[in-house]
Amino acid sequence: IRLQKHMFETVRQIGETAERESIDCHFEKSGALEIAVNRAHLSNLREEIEYQHGLGFGADDYRWLNREELTAEIRVDQALGGFLMSHCAAIHPARLARGLADVVERAGVTIYEQSPVVDVSGGKLRTAGGSIRADSVLLATEGYGGELPGRKDLLIPVHSMMVCTEPLTQSQLDETGIRKRYTWGNGDRVVTYGQLTADRRLAFGCRGTYHFGANVQRIFEDNDPEFGLVKNNLLRFFPGLTGVRFTHAWGGAMGVARSMRPAVNFDRNKGTGWAGGYFGNGVAAAHLAGQTLADLVLNRDTDRTHTPWVNSDESLKHWEPEPIRWLGIKSARILMHLADRAEYRNSRLTPLITSTLNKIVG
Repeated sequence: IRLQKHMFETVRQIGETAERESIDCHFEKSGALEIAVNRAHLSNLREEIEYQHGLGFGADDYRWLNREELTAEIRVDQALGGFLMSHCAAIHPARLARGLADVVERAGVTIYEQSPVVDVSGGKLRTAGGSIRADSVLLATEGYGGELPGRKDLLIPVHSMMVCTEPLTQSQLDETGIRKRYTWGNGDRVVTYGQLTADRRLAFGCRGTYHFGANVQRIFEDNDPEFGLVKNNLLRFFPGLTGVRFTHAWGGAMGVARSMRPAVNFDRNKGTGWAGGYFGNGVAAAHLAGQTLADLVLNRDTDRTHTPWVNSDESLKHWEPEPIRWLGIKSARILMHLADRAEYRNSRLTPLITSTLNKIVG
């Protein structure tokens, strides 16, 4: 509960920082909508909001929306209801990162770009151009740290794929019924997420793929079939946008821990630490993790340092070796698709597929 409250607060702090430092990152705290488009989604989302309310969070945190209330905010095809999480914001993360870099450089910090670290041993870091030492070394590479020794099996890269439409006309925007810059997604296991950008585009994504050996894909072709899947998923939300032009498509790696949970770790004796495993929720989580790591490095006893994601044993669990890992992840993805399809058909096989999926992931 305390960790969740910290996460709520960190969203507000990011907005305050952007305003104070004049970072034009298109921050807008409208909230996030979780949308049910079949009966299984409806049941799962009702259980989720009852669970959150049972923890003490109220309607100001998680508010249930019936079909009519939801449709007044966004017109997703076949939507049955859902809930609004108010402590969420739409943002342009690249603008935020560049803006923060400018802020810290003005404060006297030097950022050494194009200097990849190829090895870390205690407080010694080796780059192609030489080595440096530091009292504290923090790895903030998330899904891109697998090339460092000992990191390949801790956080593996799972690629997320995104597309972006052309700026929508007013009639196209009216077709979606979007009233604010909500972030939104539905209850599918193959997670979907979207937002209306500041320049009236729909940016939308869903989970991509894992490559054998935890390899990171750095180049994405426009005709990659994964992008076709993402586009079709977006049009499934808003079939009235069929024919809309897509102007951008890109992908990137998310760090995924074996526990499926984010973590913050710091070894005071070695002076080394890391954070990651945000599973696609990294903008807010990285801010809170950074504050927490700062507390740990400076030996400050704060409420943040006593939250469950700090130095947890399960965060050190390694992934299975290849090819078991690749086979397991591929099998899980197939089962996720099958479970989603079964729920849309209201199939009696849904519990069996879900049980099998949970055994693989667990």
